[in-house]
Amino acid sequence: MHGSGASDRKITRILLAVGVLVAAGNLTALGVLWATNTVLFAKVMAVLGAAYVGGRMAGILTGLELGLGNPITSMVIILFNTGFLLLALPIFQIATRSVNPPRWLENRLRSSEERARSENQRLENLGIFGLVLFIWLPFPFTGAFLGALIGLLMGVPLVRLVPIVLVTMWIGVVTWTWGIDFVILFTGTAGRVTAWMLTGVFLVYSVAIRLQARGRAKVEGEGEEKS
Repeated sequence: MHGSGASDRKITRILLAVGVLVAAGNLTALGVLWATNTVLFAKVMAVLGAAYVGGRMAGILTGLELGLGNPITSMVIILFNTGFLLLALPIFQIATRSVNPPRWLENRLRSSEERARSENQRLENLGIFGLVLFIWLPFPFTGAFLGALIGLLMGVPLVRLVPIVLVTMWIGVVTWTWGIDFVILFTGTAGRVTAWMLTGVFLVYSVAIRLQARGRAKVEGEGEEKS
């Protein structure tokens, strides 16, 4: 699934270095925010938690409902999604080349790769357009990281894939944040209630899928140990 050749390995190392820098900057910003404005820090953490568990849509809805507004909600999700992608993708690349990765990492790699292969079968006829659409959508188990894995399966070179994924994700966050905010303002109370219901649905669905995948990985791991 990973790219081959010295060029791809060099790009992977560069991505990892940039990812570490972005992640360090994000953590530093959170530390400063915690020290200066605990209320805003709590709201930002709520957005990040919702986005991690339930996808970007849940993060966007949480940010808007907490009163962060379009610019801050978009910026928070973009910065941390970017940092996560630039860290997770090269780590995935390096781990898949490792002979004996840790068991927990191996299970996570297997789960992510299986999901990417499943989505790739549905998107392969659409090519790059399907990949861009998949990354642009803000629903659970769509987005940047899984989209990047699908792009690798499609054979998109890493040097082209990363800019495509990042730019599409950035555009997706901005357009969905502004669009959802407009719908909520236009529909009033009904839109607000619907937004909270959707957030709950996305969170519950994501948790259920993660638990199912974890249970399946545990059963498979126990089966390999017995054999």
